[in-house]
Amino acid sequence: MEQLKVQGVSSFTKFATNGKMLKLKDAHAGEQRISLQDATDIQVTLLDEDHSRFTIFGHAHTLVELILPHNSCEVLYAWLLHKMKRQKIKLASNA
Repeated sequence: MEQLKVQGVSSFTKFATNGKMLKLKDAHAGEQRISLQDATDIQVTLLDEDHSRFTIFGHAHTLVELILPHNSCEVLYAWLLHKMKRQKIKLASNA
């Protein structure tokens, strides 16, 4: 699994993926495993001057929601889309 570590709000947030499964470890969200094949959309929403909300939506509910610094959200978004594309996983919003 390839890994990414970004600055979180109170600590670092760590991600690992093989393109099909996302494993994350965050001080606020704890440790989670999410099937990226269940993802329908990924969004980054501006909250204030310093922070954004990173959200992965599933078919019936939100799979992941994290508040991160803007730069961390942008890096995570690009990294995750690249990994999913390599596994030929398409989001419903991009299909």
